[in-house]
Amino acid sequence: MLSSLLRLLGLDSTASIERVTDWIWRATSPLPSWLLWLLILAGLTAACLNFLRQNVMTLGTRVLLAVTRVAGVALLLLMLSQMELGLTFERTLKPTVAILTDTSASMGVEDAEGPDGAQGTTRLAAARTFANVQLKALEEKADVVRYNFDWRLEAFQPDAKAQRPTRIVEAVAETARRENDLRAIVLLTDGNDTAGDKGELLAPLLKARQLPVFPVVFGSAQAPKLARVKINSAAGYVRLGDELRVAATVSASELGEQTVRVRLMEDGRPEPLATRENVRLGSEPVDVAFVIKPERAGEKKYSVVLDGVKNSVSQSLQVAEHTVSVLDSKIRVLYLDIPRDERKLIGQWLARDPVVDLATLTMLPKGGWYAQGALHHKNAGEGLPGAEADLYKYDIILLGDIPRSYFREGGDVSETKMQWLAEFVSRRGGGLVTLGGRNVYAAGQYQDSALARLSPFVIEATNDPQVPKPFKLTPTVAGLSHPLFLLEADPAANREAWFDLPTLDGCNRVGKVKPGASLLAVRDTPEGPLPLIAVQSVGKGQVLALAADTTWRWEMMRPAVGEDYFRKFWGNAMRQLAPDPRVEPDRPQILRQQSSATVGRSITLSTRLVDSVYQPVRGAEIVVKVTSPTGRITRYLPRDGRDSPGLYEYEIAIDEAGDWQVDVTHKDKTVTEKITAGTGLEELEDTRANLPAMRDFAQATGGRVFASAEASTLLEALDLTPRRVSESAVVAVWNLPLTMALMIAVVCLDCWLRKRRGMV
Repeated sequence: MLSSLLRLLGLDSTASIERVTDWIWRATSPLPSWLLWLLILAGLTAACLNFLRQNVMTLGTRVLLAVTRVAGVALLLLMLSQMELGLTFERTLKPTVAILTDTSASMGVEDAEGPDGAQGTTRLAAARTFANVQLKALEEKADVVRYNFDWRLEAFQPDAKAQRPTRIVEAVAETARRENDLRAIVLLTDGNDTAGDKGELLAPLLKARQLPVFPVVFGSAQAPKLARVKINSAAGYVRLGDELRVAATVSASELGEQTVRVRLMEDGRPEPLATRENVRLGSEPVDVAFVIKPERAGEKKYSVVLDGVKNSVSQSLQVAEHTVSVLDSKIRVLYLDIPRDERKLIGQWLARDPVVDLATLTMLPKGGWYAQGALHHKNAGEGLPGAEADLYKYDIILLGDIPRSYFREGGDVSETKMQWLAEFVSRRGGGLVTLGGRNVYAAGQYQDSALARLSPFVIEATNDPQVPKPFKLTPTVAGLSHPLFLLEADPAANREAWFDLPTLDGCNRVGKVKPGASLLAVRDTPEGPLPLIAVQSVGKGQVLALAADTTWRWEMMRPAVGEDYFRKFWGNAMRQLAPDPRVEPDRPQILRQQSSATVGRSITLSTRLVDSVYQPVRGAEIVVKVTSPTGRITRYLPRDGRDSPGLYEYEIAIDEAGDWQVDVTHKDKTVTEKITAGTGLEELEDTRANLPAMRDFAQATGGRVFASAEASTLLEALDLTPRRVSESAVVAVWNLPLTMALMIAVVCLDCWLRKRRGMV
């Protein structure tokens, strides 16, 4: 009866209302006293008219008509006064329990028990089965709210994929903030929190709120059976026409000995670029490498994929990806030397290198210069460019047997062009190669010069600047591992290649190697090893110094069959010394501080901007447009700092998985960087179910941890006693459909009664 009455008053869920504890009537628009009494008097008068003597109705009809008119006046007063009824009542409600399902990457591991008891089901599938079957009875005793979570809490989706990092404790905290009347939180998880948060700060707060957490842990706590592949080295960019080397390591744990296949795939191409068959997968890691030559410029995504792995509990780690920028940009080399065999052979080979744009200037014996190749500056008859900005159009300067007197031509006692060479290396980031000869190093009186300061060797005046006679070059330990000296990929074969090279004929005597420089090769003499080849970084660039000038003998005296190590060495030198071709005047460059982007974390990017002489551009107007995988666009207007002129930093919050695009525009130049925000592969480094961490967290909140087979015990542990709540409601009685219906019914009844007796 009470439930029906409350339903007529417009209240919801009246079946859960036990009793009304208080009520009060109030008029929101009270009538003036004179009007109220006037309406009451009019109503009573209308009712009393039915009892006049000349009225022909029966007594019963008179009484009914009088009551009808009094009721009508009462309803009219209720509506005009806008009467409301304030109610206070008690409800008995089911408790609310939240079920949180972990959909992170580690939940995709196939080591959980399926419905039939067999192993090999993913943890996520087992968790969903547990929620839909074992916890089905919970819905009868409690109001259940469901969420998914990985790195953030999301609305429940039955088909969510396991591919992102986990933030277990943050998900629990967010659930507690969203749901005010929770009785308990049930966690369906494997206990792997990528952030390593054990919940020491959150647990006391939940216990004080009397909100226990009950984790149900899926998966094995033993070392998983996993195979994985990691890319160890691959360049961030490669020039079109050059080779790209992708090196990876294949490893496995608890899988025994297997033979697998490793493929190199390019995004968008169905067939592999290269394949390694019969790779032994066992307890020891195996290195594999692929060498390819991209055919077109642009962004290329390559994947190293494992095929044929048996019994691995996860496929996610069997693919490793790397994105490379293929640039249609050659290495611009300017080579200055005198007529000699070294110049001839180096020039011939570099001119045929597919990624080198060589210009050669040969100093003629009787004065002047002979130019070959496409020069990027005017006045070739002056040797080095006469303008500093023109010098910066080159990537590498190769300086042969050029006497110091050249730099003083025209009375230039300050040796301006030599100073420009120093700035070319340190500021522009260019590469400089100095060769041995009769007019260089100490033999050319270069001590105390700008070139001496750049050189990795100490240059001092000496009475015997030349060391004659043929000799065998001896690489150092550091040299054999340096990219410049990589003649063969295999370390043993590389060492053998260097020791099998033909002899060189004479060299310059140079001093010891400077601190910070790398000595790559020496000449063994009775008085001890003499430095022969060294390299060092100077500012943003590098300097390679050779005290010998007869490397042409490696080409002319090599065996008829075998690798051309002369060409290999000079090809390595050009590629290692060349600056990043993406750094150009007034063209923004995007730099990444983190090599990978993970959903749930921020990455810091910076843009470097330089002018025509590679000085930093301060206060530039740079617009950064960031497009998320779903098309959301965010714009930034970064500024450079006082301590970092020309460097514009900005931070991007990665909150979506997929491909992000960053476009940076300065003036009319725009550069683009693609960022793949990935999955939570870092938590797959250790996929063991973390039962102890969940046990400690649950106990600290007043809850318990359960295994997937303990569903009945979990239901018994939950406090599912109904809860009583006191609620208040205000009912606008004057505006109820019931009130209007009663008013219409009263008027109709009055008309019907009078018409029945023939009264108007």
